[in-house]
Amino acid sequence: MPDVWLSVFPDALERNYRRMARLFPQSEIAAVVKADAYGLGVKNVVPALDRAGCGAFFVNRFEEALNVRRLTRRAVYVLDVSGVEEGPEDYERFGFIPVFSNKEALNRFSEAQNIAVRADIGLNMAGIPARDTDFWIETAKSRGVSLLVGHLSCSENPSSPENKRQLQTFERLASLFPDAKKSLAASYGAFLGKEYCFDLIRAGAALYGASVLPEAETAARMTARVGRLDRVLKGQNIGYGDANPAQKDMLVATLLCGSGDGIVHKKGCFVVFNGKKLPVVASPTTNYLAVDASEVENEIRCGSEADLFNDVYTPDELAKDAEAGTGADVLIRLSPALKKGV
Repeated sequence: MPDVWLSVFPDALERNYRRMARLFPQSEIAAVVKADAYGLGVKNVVPALDRAGCGAFFVNRFEEALNVRRLTRRAVYVLDVSGVEEGPEDYERFGFIPVFSNKEALNRFSEAQNIAVRADIGLNMAGIPARDTDFWIETAKSRGVSLLVGHLSCSENPSSPENKRQLQTFERLASLFPDAKKSLAASYGAFLGKEYCFDLIRAGAALYGASVLPEAETAARMTARVGRLDRVLKGQNIGYGDANPAQKDMLVATLLCGSGDGIVHKKGCFVVFNGKKLPVVASPTTNYLAVDASEVENEIRCGSEADLFNDVYTPDELAKDAEAGTGADVLIRLSPALKKGV
């Protein structure tokens, strides 16, 4: 076994998908599997979601779509279409549905009709601006748009007035495309209310275990081995520099993982050993992470395994402690070189 690895739980992914489907029966639940399925690996994720009944997958890039196509014959939407390297014939060959976020790319697919278009309704980063009225009116007249996509910028904050404003903007655009499917909500947006759900929900974080989904199951566990154990006296420094003295005498366990593996842990975060949360006592180096193992000194040994996150200390909880966004952000930051398996 390696010194650090990621275990993926396909059954949890399937159950999370079915939970979403039960909660939102009026909408199709599509799966977002960009960034190698949020770091879990498309080969571990896509077959499980396919078995659960997922009929559509969203990725950001053409190369990602190719990897998904090797695993499923379901619909694959590509969100970042440039049309520079891959043209209409490439999308048609593999059965991919392009989602256009800029007019230049759309013009390169001048004859394509089964397309999707993404509107920028407030993110101001991706999509064709909703305020470009002439474009939207002309597109509604001249192109066969099968899906209209929007993206909420503040859905993780249900009290933000931006959510309602952006919903109203999307509804105005949607009225121009009566025959197209509409998709506004991702995982967090779906729980703002059924008026945000429309025809298709692009579920990402919820499928991987985000707490926004009631009774969500954590879909992955990251584990590292203990490389050494040291008695550290109060006042002795731990890690680089001299500004991190031990606050008490303690047994320090050094895990064989670090920032090079993409972890976000810092002081204030935890790892889990035998169901007990052990506090991180220093910022990670490239390859090491130090934790206070005093509570488990009669159990822990060199070669023991501790979890960086699991169902006891979830990615969402870790993200909060590390001030690192959401649990999905924690997963996406993991090193692509990390060993993964089911």
